[in-house]
Amino acid sequence: MHRRSFLTAAATGTTLSIAGCTALFEASLPDELEGTDPDPDQLPAPSIGSGPVPIDAYVDFACPHCHDFHEDVLPDLENRLLDADEATYRHRDFPLPAGDRSIAMANAARAVQAETRTEDDPAGEFFTYKLAVIEADDLSDDGLAAIAADETDVEAAVVRDALDAGTYYPTLAADWQRGDDHGVAETPTVLVDGDEVDDPFDADAIVERVRDAA
Repeated sequence: MHRRSFLTAAATGTTLSIAGCTALFEASLPDELEGTDPDPDQLPAPSIGSGPVPIDAYVDFACPHCHDFHEDVLPDLENRLLDADEATYRHRDFPLPAGDRSIAMANAARAVQAETRTEDDPAGEFFTYKLAVIEADDLSDDGLAAIAADETDVEAAVVRDALDAGTYYPTLAADWQRGDDHGVAETPTVLVDGDEVDDPFDADAIVERVRDAA
């Protein structure tokens, strides 16, 4: 969904609040994941690069600030760190309760990852799909499935089945628990080698932290 139209999700009839990605309320496990047994081994973290220093980004698919991070900061990190294998960027899902499409979007993206990942590329087409979702207007289940068919090699039915079954809820619950254990309370939150960066939009600070940790 484009940032200019983010606050009113006309396609789903849903109003989303920017409070969904800030610390205006105490972060809590979304209702959809209640009762789900976390499974950190169901899928690996989608990653970019293979450097020794981990950059863990905790994000909510329905958070406009996370969209800004993905579109503005991540490409800078790729150019300065990831392409040179100085660090490994790892996506972590941290859905917050205010965006009622957060879980569906993350679950659909994990379905794309599961269908396209290889031993050498654990992300598969995850990041291609994520960017397409960020730019999309129709975030209904049918819309998310159609994006997969249009932008990746994954059939719409695969994503639709995952949405219907909540297939990757164990992965989402495991990421959320990992973030909670690290004190994550808002999105995006960036950890370099396990330590939180004060400003996730300060690429210079992230680069400096990575090089200090190397």
